[in-house]
Amino acid sequence: MPTSVAPPAYVGALGEQTTLPEILERRAAATPDARFFTFEGEHRTFAEGLQSAESAAGALAALGLGQGDKLAVMLPNGPTFLDLWLGSALLGAVLVPVNTHLRGEGLRYIVEHCDARICVVDAPLVEAYEFALPPGTGPDRLLVAGDSPGPRWVPVAPLLDGGHAAPSRPRVRPGDLASVLYTSGTTGPSKGVMTCHNAYAVTGFEYAQTYVRLREDDVLWTCLPLFHINAQAISVVPALLSGRPLVMTARFSGSGFLDEVRAQGATIFNYIGAILTILLKQPERPDDADNPLRLTTGSSAPADQFHAFERRFGVQIVEIYGLTESAGVALANRPDAVHPGTCGVPLSWSQVQIQRPDGTEAAVDEPGEFVIRTDQPNTMFLGYYKNPEATEAAWEGGWFHSGDRGRRDAEGWFTFIDRLKDSIRRRGENISSYEVERAVNAHPAVLESAAVGVPSELGEEEVMIVVVPREGHDLDPADLIAHCTRELAAFMVPRYVRVVDELPKTPTEKIQKFALRDLGFAGAWDRQAPAAG
Repeated sequence: MPTSVAPPAYVGALGEQTTLPEILERRAAATPDARFFTFEGEHRTFAEGLQSAESAAGALAALGLGQGDKLAVMLPNGPTFLDLWLGSALLGAVLVPVNTHLRGEGLRYIVEHCDARICVVDAPLVEAYEFALPPGTGPDRLLVAGDSPGPRWVPVAPLLDGGHAAPSRPRVRPGDLASVLYTSGTTGPSKGVMTCHNAYAVTGFEYAQTYVRLREDDVLWTCLPLFHINAQAISVVPALLSGRPLVMTARFSGSGFLDEVRAQGATIFNYIGAILTILLKQPERPDDADNPLRLTTGSSAPADQFHAFERRFGVQIVEIYGLTESAGVALANRPDAVHPGTCGVPLSWSQVQIQRPDGTEAAVDEPGEFVIRTDQPNTMFLGYYKNPEATEAAWEGGWFHSGDRGRRDAEGWFTFIDRLKDSIRRRGENISSYEVERAVNAHPAVLESAAVGVPSELGEEEVMIVVVPREGHDLDPADLIAHCTRELAAFMVPRYVRVVDELPKTPTEKIQKFALRDLGFAGAWDRQAPAAG
C-alpha cells in the first residue's frame, strides 16, 4: 500500500467544542453519498445514516423520550443500535448501553439505577431480561428488536421506518450528557460513567489524527461491542469525523479474521490483548501478511509477542491506555514513535502522573497509581450517575484516580503494570470481583468466597473463585459453576474453583487477595479440563 496518502477532510477540528448531532449533520452534508458503515452485507451512506437517526428520533419522541431522558439498549452490534444511539442524541436524550452478557441482579441493578424511560432489548435476550426484571419492575416502555414474545413487548423495527413526524429538536450543547456507561464496580455495584458529547469528539479526533493518522484510503474495522466506549469513541465517531467507512462485525473470529479484513479492504482495526494472542495461535500460513491492514490500536498487547505479531501479519501495533472515564484514551503511542511495552505519552488534553498512596508524584520508574486530569472543558467524564460519594473519591486531590498501577520512565513514557482494584481483566472485559462473589455467595453450600484473577494462556486473566463451604455441606464445583452460569454474564463465570477451609484475612477481617493470587490455580478445579466436563 502507498506510504504517503493525503489525510481525509474532517468536519471540525481538535479543540473545537461540538456535539454528536453536529458531527452527524456536518458529515452528511459534506459527503452524503460516501459509505458510513457496512454490517453483514448491509451498506449505509452518511446521508442515510442521518435519515435513519432522524426516523429513530421521531419514533422515540412519539414514545415520550425527550431531552435528558434515558434510553437503555441491550443490543448487539448492528444498524438498530446505531439508529437508536444517534437518534436519541438528536433529541438530547441519554443513551445507556447495557452489556448484552449481563444476567440476574447485575442486569436489574443497571436498568433500574439508570432511570431509563424506555428499554430496547434484542429478542434472544428477552428471557434473561424478564428473569432479572419481571413485570412491575424496570421501565414502563419495552421495545424488542426482532419478534415480540408477547403484549408487553413492542417491535422496534416498525417504529423506525420513518412513519413518525419529525420532532422538534432541542439545543444540544457540547457539555450535555450524552451517555451513561456502566463499568464493573470492584468494591460495590457498577458505576455509571456520565460522558458528555464533546468527550466523544475529543477522543475521536485524537484517534483519527494523532495516533492512527487516518488517510483517504483507510477503512476502519471493529468487532468490539458498541455497548463499550471503545467501539463508540474510536470506531464510530472517527468514521463520522473523517468520512472514512467503518466495517462492524457481530463478533470476533480468529479463524475468519484475515478473510474478513481482506474481503472488506480493512486497513485499521482496534483490539483487546486476547485478540492478538488468539490470532497468533492460528495455524501459520505463507500469505498471513498478504492483507490490506496497516495498523492496529489497543491495549494489553503481549510484550513478548509484539514484534512477532507485526512481522507475521505485516501490521503496526500502536498501544494506548485509557478508561471509560477518559472517554477511552488518555495515553498513546504514535505511529512514528512507538515504544513497545509502553502505553505511550499523554494526549493533547491529558495530564497524567504516577502517584504514591500519599498523593505525591512517584519518582522515575517507581510504581504507583495512574492519575489523570485536564484543563480542557467537556473532555473527561462528568461524574458517576447518582453516586456523588464515588465521584468525590475518584477525584481526590484534583486528579482522577484510575485504580491502575504503572510507572513512568525518564523520557516520559508510561507503562501499565497491573490493577490496584480487585477487578479482573478477562478477554477485554473488566470483571467485578464483588459481583462474582455476590453470585457465588448466594449458592446454598457456600459460606464465603473471594474472586481473583490468575494468569491466562491467552493473555490478561482468568477468574478463580476461592470458596469456603458451609458446615455440613458438600460443595460440587460443577454445580457451583452451573449456578454462576444462571446468575452471571458468561465472561464473568469462573474458570477455576478452589475449595478451602478458610480465607486468609487481616486482623480487621479483610480478605488478603494477594495471598490467593500468589497461590495460583495449580490444583484447582478447572471447568475447561476434560475431567471437569
